[in-house]
Amino acid sequence: MIEADNRNIKKFREILRRFEREVFVQNNESCCNGVTLPQCLTLLEIESKKKESVSELAKTLGLDKSTISRTIDGLVNVGLVDRTIPAENRRMATLSLTDAGENICNTINCNNDRYYNEVLSILTDSEQEELIRLFEKITMQMRQMRSCCDSSDKI
Repeated sequence: MIEADNRNIKKFREILRRFEREVFVQNNESCCNGVTLPQCLTLLEIESKKKESVSELAKTLGLDKSTISRTIDGLVNVGLVDRTIPAENRRMATLSLTDAGENICNTINCNNDRYYNEVLSILTDSEQEELIRLFEKITMQMRQMRSCCDSSDKI
């Protein structure tokens, strides 16, 4: 039984490595709008929240504040993100997309939607729903395992 489990784990890891490579290639191709992959992921996260603080963004992406701050600085410098510092709390910068940032996100989203629509077209609707359900279940388990062992509780 242990050997069978080990074979399944090895097979899963092999498939996951291939999957990660394909996702990496797709992400790089869809983010070729003059932004790096970390900038792309940051823009999409800001887009999903509409307004976000640097601290919350770092927590969501599981990165140090200094790492995310450098990424944000680059996005502000090229005019894709606005950083607003409220008078009532000067330590809490709020991030939002500029019109140019929204345009980049729209392009990235359209490219990815088109790509993954074609990828998932080999599955029936019920298979797609099951895949999504299982991916969510695995992702939640991974998140729980990471957060229970991380003293900074990054999610």
